[in-house]
Amino acid sequence: MVRQMYAEAAREINTVLKSDPENIDALYTLAAIEQTRILDYESYSIDGARFLSLADSLRDIFDRRQAVLRGGDSLRCIFYRANILGGISLMQAKRGAWIEGARSAMASSGLYKQVKKADPGHLGAELGLGIFDYYFGTSLKWIPFAGGGSVERGLEAMERALHAPFPFDHAAKSSYCWMLIDRKQYKKADSLAHTVLVEIPTSTIFLRIRALIALWAGCYDDALHLGNKLRTLSEKRAPVNWSDLITSYYIITSAHDNLGQKAEAYKLADKGLALPMPTEFKNMHNVKEHIKFLNGIKGKYKKK
Repeated sequence: MVRQMYAEAAREINTVLKSDPENIDALYTLAAIEQTRILDYESYSIDGARFLSLADSLRDIFDRRQAVLRGGDSLRCIFYRANILGGISLMQAKRGAWIEGARSAMASSGLYKQVKKADPGHLGAELGLGIFDYYFGTSLKWIPFAGGGSVERGLEAMERALHAPFPFDHAAKSSYCWMLIDRKQYKKADSLAHTVLVEIPTSTIFLRIRALIALWAGCYDDALHLGNKLRTLSEKRAPVNWSDLITSYYIITSAHDNLGQKAEAYKLADKGLALPMPTEFKNMHNVKEHIKFLNGIKGKYKKK
């Protein structure tokens, strides 16, 4: 999963579930694989409804299992329920159902707090609470009690979650990078992403982070190097991650443009716009924004 081999990971989990259909570890991992895949491909509009259906069916199983489990198994089940609700919240929000997403996030937070009360050192719960507190604080900062205190509490929780057991440490690093970027702490975010790439050089999740940081920080030569690497890796993936691929063209085209390399910028914009991308991916929000940018560059340097 961390190495972005989602189909292979799902096959292994389904093998476990054939012999043990209500194995809570395997069931949770199945949901986590699908959620991570959708986050990676940014395919909320395409795959989000299917995830929500899967998550709802798993919630029924976990609720039933919760009634009979005891001790550490019971606490782990609560944690899994919290994570699944967090995934539901994310999909709802990304698909425009903000109110439903907020409700699911609140329910998820309540379960994480149960886990923390029973096990104050639970770093996986810190991850969930950190994400909730940070984005609750930044999204609702106009509400007096939901401002800086919530944001700072979220950041502190994320710092602790970086030391969570695998695979929650990688999820924490990815989420924390985006929080740091949101706060324009580019150097710290880049350093954190770099540590993951030392371990997993082919991770396009963290390579995309570093390439975008280089572009936004004005390090255009670095952006070209990292953007081209992202393009090469994205072209090799099966199925193609169109979000990553078009993002790579956005990065390298923008870097050439900012360096005053007009011919190169035009050529890359033209090549990016010619990608054989399926229509459903072209309609994804971030992809549409990058296509709009590439069209703008092509029009800007079109020969008269």
